[in-house]
Amino acid sequence: MCSIIVSSPNVTTVQVYKYRWIVLLTFCFYSAINFLQFFQYSIIANITVKYYDVEDTLVDLTGLFFMLSYILFCVPANQLIEKYNLRNTALLSSGLTTLGNLIKLFSISRDRFYVVLIGQALCAIAQVFLTSVPSKLASTWFGPDEVSTACAVAIFGSHIGLAIGCFMPSSLVRNSDIFDEIGDGFMTLQIINGFITVASFIAVLLFFRAKPPLPPSQSQVAIIDAEKPSIMSIIKQMIKNRDYLLLVVVIGSSNGLYSSFGIFFNGLYLNYFPGSETAIGIIAALTVVAGGCIGSVVFGYVLDKWHHFKLTAFSIIFCSAIAFSFQIVSMEVRAQLATYFTLPLFGFFIGSTLLVGFEFGTELMYPLPEAAACSVLNTFIYVFSVAYSLIFGVLFNSIGYTATNVIIVVVLTLSSLVVYFIRPNLRRREANLKK
Repeated sequence: MCSIIVSSPNVTTVQVYKYRWIVLLTFCFYSAINFLQFFQYSIIANITVKYYDVEDTLVDLTGLFFMLSYILFCVPANQLIEKYNLRNTALLSSGLTTLGNLIKLFSISRDRFYVVLIGQALCAIAQVFLTSVPSKLASTWFGPDEVSTACAVAIFGSHIGLAIGCFMPSSLVRNSDIFDEIGDGFMTLQIINGFITVASFIAVLLFFRAKPPLPPSQSQVAIIDAEKPSIMSIIKQMIKNRDYLLLVVVIGSSNGLYSSFGIFFNGLYLNYFPGSETAIGIIAALTVVAGGCIGSVVFGYVLDKWHHFKLTAFSIIFCSAIAFSFQIVSMEVRAQLATYFTLPLFGFFIGSTLLVGFEFGTELMYPLPEAAACSVLNTFIYVFSVAYSLIFGVLFNSIGYTATNVIIVVVLTLSSLVVYFIRPNLRRREANLKK
């Protein structure tokens, strides 16, 4: 471990511990297991509808639960994160995920889709308590020149889970006219879910710690020493911060569109390439890995190295619009092989907006708690996700896939232009530099 000791009376000793990587990797593990559940049923929506004999809307609900839960419970979850600590939050989140997956072991019968919904609801509530953690965990354990990279690695875990959750169901649950074969696939899927979830809960119990003995940066010292603001005080400061409000709209719209993509991607892709259920899982997984994993780490390093938050935000959203245009062309000309490249390229940029939003929002709202800034941002992401899921579903049916895809490009382009009006007031970085 390394330490920095300064004699000034206004500066407190700070220290960075090697154990921070154990905490970060443990978070990645249990976060990945939770996010694995997100699109597990909607990515194979046509098979789920066929096996359980339910409406498409109910299958979409298995993913929408995660968005709606955050909108409903983000405020109490944020208060629990600040009142108790990261370890208690991790135990609660991992415990609920474990319970939800164990319940889904009893959902294999064709008349028990309601059990699927119960299990998904518990996993969705669990996700509320971990979605706002990456930026707080990074600030609590990591030094000022590595917080963005650490936040990117934390987000990396959740996107690894999303990627596996896209690929694994389509590999294990194959479309068949024999319902017993589909049921065997669902049983195998849930047994794997249950095993790895229990393992993640044990890992949290053994290795996850709330905070280091000494803070890792002067900005973290200031937060620890400061009086904890009330909910009303936090809300007032956010409303007055014009730059943060613009960021919430921009990132909420962009990443919300990306999140909703997992809900309607099955229908969108099968419209152009019928019978390609396995390809959907592979391409969705590649898209998530390219954005949430590779892209987030790349842009996390860029932010730590150069601190150009505004330029980075504009670049990734504008490039997302360009990449989605390539995707439209590849689908319209029925070039299926090209979609293996255009969709991951789109994911590389759009999937990175979550990291940039977390870190930019924390900078703009410092010294407010990281969980508060990220919670509000996440809430708007999920509000946009639900709205886009419903709106695009209607548009696909009413004006067609081509016209709707063009609207998506327009939305992304307008979002990138709004970034121009955000002033890069990096308060957390200024606090570290001054100290």
